Amino acid sequence: MPSPVPAPAGGSSESPIDFRYYGNLLWKNRILLATAAVLGLALGLVIAFAQTPEYRASVMVQIDPPTPTFMSVQEALGGGYWQNADFYNTQFRVLRSSALGEKVLDRLKLKDPAEHRDAGGEFMSHVNVEPIPESRLVLIHVTHRYPKEAALWANTLADVYIEDTISTRVEAARKAYEWLQERLGATQKSMREAQDRLFKSYQSQDLFVPEGSTSAVTSSITKLTADLIEAQARRIGLEAALKQIAQLKAANQPLDAVPQFAADPTIMILNTQVSAANNELTRLRQQYKEGHPEIQKLLLQLDQAQKTKERQGTQIIAALRADYEQLQKRESELRGAIDTEKAQAASQSRKAAELDAIKKEAESAKGLYDVLLQKLNETDIAASIRSNNVSVVERASAPTSPIRPNKKRIAAVAGFLGLLLGVGLVIARDYLDNTIKDPEEIERYLHIDLLAAVPQYDEANVHFVTEAYQNLRTALIFGRKDERGQIVLVTGTVPQEGKTTTIVNLGKLLASSGEKAVLVDFDLRRGQLHSRLGLTREPGVTNFFVNHEDLDALVRPTRVPNLFALTTGPLPPNPPAILTRPNMQDFLDRLRGHFSWILIDSPPLASVTDAQLLARYADLTTFVVQYNTADKKLIRRNLSALRKVTDTVLGVVLNAVNVKAKGYYYYYYPHDVETSKAPNKPSESKPAEDIAVGNR
Repeated sequence: MPSPVPAPAGGSSESPIDFRYYGNLLWKNRILLATAAVLGLALGLVIAFAQTPEYRASVMVQIDPPTPTFMSVQEALGGGYWQNADFYNTQFRVLRSSALGEKVLDRLKLKDPAEHRDAGGEFMSHVNVEPIPESRLVLIHVTHRYPKEAALWANTLADVYIEDTISTRVEAARKAYEWLQERLGATQKSMREAQDRLFKSYQSQDLFVPEGSTSAVTSSITKLTADLIEAQARRIGLEAALKQIAQLKAANQPLDAVPQFAADPTIMILNTQVSAANNELTRLRQQYKEGHPEIQKLLLQLDQAQKTKERQGTQIIAALRADYEQLQKRESELRGAIDTEKAQAASQSRKAAELDAIKKEAESAKGLYDVLLQKLNETDIAASIRSNNVSVVERASAPTSPIRPNKKRIAAVAGFLGLLLGVGLVIARDYLDNTIKDPEEIERYLHIDLLAAVPQYDEANVHFVTEAYQNLRTALIFGRKDERGQIVLVTGTVPQEGKTTTIVNLGKLLASSGEKAVLVDFDLRRGQLHSRLGLTREPGVTNFFVNHEDLDALVRPTRVPNLFALTTGPLPPNPPAILTRPNMQDFLDRLRGHFSWILIDSPPLASVTDAQLLARYADLTTFVVQYNTADKKLIRRNLSALRKVTDTVLGVVLNAVNVKAKGYYYYYYPHDVETSKAPNKPSESKPAEDIAVGNR
């Protein structure tokens, strides 16, 4: 069952691009597109045939990698090779240079001395250089209006380029040979001067150091340094011993701990004697008294031994002091000798360095002379060989067909551009024409169900019009909410969209099915319902609300059985005041009690608010949109305003559709064309009385 479709969130947000819609749009305009493509194709052919044909001749040249100017005989004979991208890029630029073009024009005798213009540059505008990938081959293309001239120019360009390359290499070798000769003479003179300075230095320098050996001064310094270190070590040892002796004497302790005392033989003997005497004294004291002669004898021996030990210690200390002073003096002497030797060594080092520098200078001059002499001989031989790294692989021949213009390509591109222009025109026209022309746009743009698409009225398509209104009647029957009388509001966006015609034809169909229906004209500003039914405007709705006349007397029958009408009556000065009367609901309830369908005709939404006031009382609301008339945005804005006051909007009726335009003929009614042209036959779908004339 059809039901109102709620407006999407955001209101005016557009749906994604409908590719099927645009596909159908292009298909409907296929004749225009085909015409644009054909016109573009024709224009392309005219342009192609109007152009002057040009021919291209190509000569294939092999360019080998360069060989250096200073090279050996083996390299000159073809042994050396290395790849150099910079070299190839340079050669390609040379092949396109104006200077080379000038030489080619001189060879062809095409240059006019009287003309002051870049003739070489104009010639090179006909030349194109194309290297063949993964090879040393290069194609030189020359374009000309005449095929024989193109081949002649290409071959001449290759010949001049090869000759220019050979002359450049020979000239480079000649200049290198001259430079080498000049440098060789200067180098030979420098070598001889360096050798003379070396000989004189050997004679003047007082150096006696054999080749690869160490000088006597260096050996002497080494020996003196070793002696100094040894003397310092002995002095430090004696100094430490003397300090220890002084500390022991200050502490009144024996000097036996000093290494020199402990190692002295005399001290060692005396210490042994003292130890033996002490042992014997201890034994005797155990037997005798202190005054015993034996004890006194031992005490005397001990005293003498101690005095002898002290005298020996004094001698040892004196010897240590003498050795210490001698070592100090030797250190001083050794330092002076070392300083003297170092000064002599520095002098010899300076002389040796000067001699070594002169020697290296002489060797360098001799080496440079040998190298230059060798290169001079090799360059002379290489220049005499005159090898060339450029050769013609395949000479150009006169082409048989032009390279430009490419008529097929120009025609294809022009046809494609014409087609694109046609597509652009179709889409632009569709974009600028902002009206409803397609039944699919109702659901795609307005987001609401399409109840019926009513064709534009014609004697030949009465059957299709009847079918459309029957679809609308079916939608209302399935949309009714209960069995009591249903109030159906029919409104639209702008005047003259066919609201009155729709309500009249719908009322006739409902009445023909046996249900009582009444048509109420609430367009209190310019009501036209009475003229469509052959009635007078008065009396009508305003008589009930203003004069309080009886409603039953105001409702009048029509020529169609079960179909009644309630016209506007006298047009009031303020229609909204009538629609907001308190007895409005009682008025509609009384109609519900007598009729199954109450069809209300209302003014358009775009100009007045009458339809919004009436929508509050309606059970079902139908929105009429005329084909290719009202602006889409205006329709959607009014439909949105209507939805804000009621949720009874059932759908849209697209009125006055041009079914013969752009393939719409069988959009909803796929009948055979001849059926519509055949004589009218009795049909259950045809209303009891003729459809109202027109769609307005």
